[in-house]
This record gives sequence, structure tokens and C-alpha cells, in this order.
Amino acid sequence: MTGTFVSIRTKFLRVYLVILGLVLIVVAGITLTFLQSFFRSRQVDDLLKTREIIDQVLTESDFTESTSQSRLNTAAQAMDITIWFCTRSKTGNIEVYCYGEKGSAERERLQQNMTQHTQQQIISVLNGRDMEFTKNAFPEIFNESTVTIAYQQEYIDTLNLLGVEQKTMNTGAVILNLSTSRVNMPLWVVFGTLLIAMAFVSIIAMIMILISTNNIIQPVSEMKDISRAIADGDFSKEIAVTSNDEIGQLAEAINSMTNDLKELENMRSGFIANISHDFRSPLTSIRGFLEAMLDGTIPEELHPKYMQIVLDETNRLTKMTNNILDLTKMENGQDEVKPVHFDVNEMIIKMALGFEQRIEEKKLKMDFQFLQEKLFVNADIDKIQRVIYNLIDNALKFTREGDSICIETGVVGQKAVITVADTGLGIDEKSLPHIFERFNKGDASRGHDKKGNGLGLTIVRQILLNHGEDIKVSSKPGQGTRFTFTLPLAYKINLVEKK
Repeated sequence: MTGTFVSIRTKFLRVYLVILGLVLIVVAGITLTFLQSFFRSRQVDDLLKTREIIDQVLTESDFTESTSQSRLNTAAQAMDITIWFCTRSKTGNIEVYCYGEKGSAERERLQQNMTQHTQQQIISVLNGRDMEFTKNAFPEIFNESTVTIAYQQEYIDTLNLLGVEQKTMNTGAVILNLSTSRVNMPLWVVFGTLLIAMAFVSIIAMIMILISTNNIIQPVSEMKDISRAIADGDFSKEIAVTSNDEIGQLAEAINSMTNDLKELENMRSGFIANISHDFRSPLTSIRGFLEAMLDGTIPEELHPKYMQIVLDETNRLTKMTNNILDLTKMENGQDEVKPVHFDVNEMIIKMALGFEQRIEEKKLKMDFQFLQEKLFVNADIDKIQRVIYNLIDNALKFTREGDSICIETGVVGQKAVITVADTGLGIDEKSLPHIFERFNKGDASRGHDKKGNGLGLTIVRQILLNHGEDIKVSSKPGQGTRFTFTLPLAYKINLVEKK
């Protein structure tokens, strides 16, 4: 599969930027909504306090008094708003009194720019129609965006009748104007500060992402280089494991794979060396004898003898080739196991009879120790015959004249246990772990049996592995060797035999 190369770092940064953008949008939206709600709530609270002050001033004293005007101006400046107090004069005109930092300037603008729209707005409030957070209610008066709150308000009106002051309650309108720039200023200050903090955090996070991606990319790059070296047949390099996370576990897995490949390469080299040696010896003999017969070195009357030797060597080559092919099929799962029920004791006795001549020639003692007369197992009879044959043949090769071979069978748990033991040469401790490897004959057998090919025990173990079983070996030099393996029982048949 081909395509444009995109590095892991680039992919990480892309994902990070997308996530960061989404987070910033969500956080900014939520924060802005929260801040607007918060400042609006504070403004409402401030306006309610202002309204209480206005109500107290207007219901306690005449708003035209200097003390009342001073209190209204102070309240307006403290809350940073403009207070309009509107009344109807005796002639029916509308009188507007302005309080705050720009109160006098606004009153002047009202007197000069009192449009019909403005009058209708004020009259509407005087008639009891409140205004709640109305935007730009008086655009002809204010040059900037405003928010207006207006409501009907009772107030004390002082009348002088015949030199006597009389206080009566009248109804006017209170209009509070807030500049949106002043309202939004603290909101944007807080929001801007938050954005700066988020930008700073984002930069720190990006630096940490770059550092963390470097910690990932560096070992991955090393793995890539070592993988290429492995592909080229170089198994000498290992990855330095610096962490216990997935990357560290991957590095350990690659190191383990490298070691396995190294061992496999050593086994392959050893296999080629061994098979070359084992094939070369009979081929050299065959060629030598044939050349000697052709050039007259071997007289014609001896030809039948040496032709038989050539035939034996050819059979040995054929047997070795067949063993290698069979073993390859077994290891690749191409050799099907066909289990049947059979009496393993009977099969062992029949197999042992085939070695009777060799046993007599070496004056060996053959002993059978069966826990029960018949022991039925469920296995591939042809392959188990090969196992028994190879184990008895192996015992015969490495026993001395007068030694003994003992074959035992019994039951342990739910398994039949078969043991082939001898009192022969034994295997040294260094060679014992390698006894089931291909072409391994052990130091003792190299000089003792030059015709062996070192595949017999390998085939034995592979057959048993394909049955789901295994074989164990114990040995001491000069005291003999003991092979033990298990097979599944044929339960029903064994129960019938016991009855």
C-alpha cells in the first residue's frame, strides 16, 4: 500500500489541534455564557440597590431639595449609571431631571432633542409600562449603545399654599440608563484574561506533546532501523528498553523475536551443516566404491560385496530424506493424526520381537513391566509404532554388551504412561537439553554410531506433540537413559477389560 508519508508527530499534532480547537470553542462558549450571566446578575443586584436608594430618597423628601439631589447623584455615580426622574408639570409638559456624572449634559440634550418618540417612551413609563433591559431606547440622546430600565415611581411633591408647605404623593417615572461599553468592559477583561491563560496552557501542552511524541518516535525509529537490519539478516542489534508501557513491551517483543530469529538462523546453519555432513559421507562412499569398481581397483569377483554396500548407503540416504520430509510435514501440521483404540502392551511386544536378532547379538536383557495385562490407548497406531521403534532402536545403539532394556507401562491419572529405559552409555548433562534437536547425536554417539542421522528422537517428540502429549528424558553418563511419554486412555475399553 502506497501513499503520502505522514509522520506520527504530524498525526499527533493534527489530532491535538483539532481537540484543542474543539475544547477552546466549548470552553469559550461556556465561559462567555457564564460570565454574561454572572455580570448581568451583578448588574441586576446593583440596579435593585439603586432602586431602593431612589425609592427611599423620593418617598422621604422632595427630590428638588439639594440633599436629595446630592444623594441621587452619589448613587448614580457609584453605580456608573444615569438616573432620569420624569414628572408632569401643571401645564402637562414633561419635566426630566438627570443625575449622574453626565447628568447636566444629558438634561441639556433632552431639552434640545426631545422628540415625539422620546416623549412617547417617557409617557408610557409614566402610565405604568415598565422597561426591562431595553437596548438603545433613546438613540437620539445617547451616542453610544445603552441598556435602559424604567419603571413608575411615587415621590413627595411639596406645595406652598398661602405660605404653608403641604406634602403630597405624586407619580413619576425613573429611567436608568447604562452604557453597554461599561457593562461589557469587565466581561471582556475577564474573558480576555482567560483566553491568554488558555493560550499559555495550549503552548505548554503543545511542548509536552512534542516531548511525548519524541519519546514515542525515537524508540519507534530505532525499531524501524533494527527491523530493516533483521530483514537484511543482521540479528546482532537489540533495542534499549527504557519504559514499561506498550512501547517498552513492543521493544521487548522485537528483541525476543530477534533472539528467536537468531536461534532459528543458527539452527538453519547447523541443519545445513549437519545434513551436508550426513549426506556427504554416504555419497563419498558410493562414489569411491563405484570409481574403484570402474577403474579395476576392486576386482570383479568382489563387485557384489561392494554393490551391496553401495545399496545400503543408498537406502540410508533414502531413509534420511524420508525422515526429513516426514518431520517437515509433522511440524507444518500436514501429517494428520488418525486416533484409534489399540492395546499398547501388545504393540510393544510385537515391536520388540523385530529387534530379537540385535538383542541376541549384543547379549542384552529385555524386560517388560506392565501394570496390567492390557492397556488400551486412543492414538494413531502407525505413528506410535514409529515412536516405540525409534526409542528401542535408540536404546540398542547406546547399550553395551550385557546391558538391559526395560519397557514399562502404567496409568497415572487419566493418562497411559510408557517408559523405555536402558542401562547403557547415558547422556552427559551438557548434551541432554539438546537431545531432541535435529541431527543432534550427542558427543558419545558421534563415534559410537556413525550411521545414525540424529532425526529419530526429533520425530518421536514431534509425533507426541501432534497428539497433544510430550516426552521427558533423564540420564546419567555410564548409568543409562530413561524416556517417558504419555498417551490418552481409551476409557470404555479399559473398563471392560478390568471387568
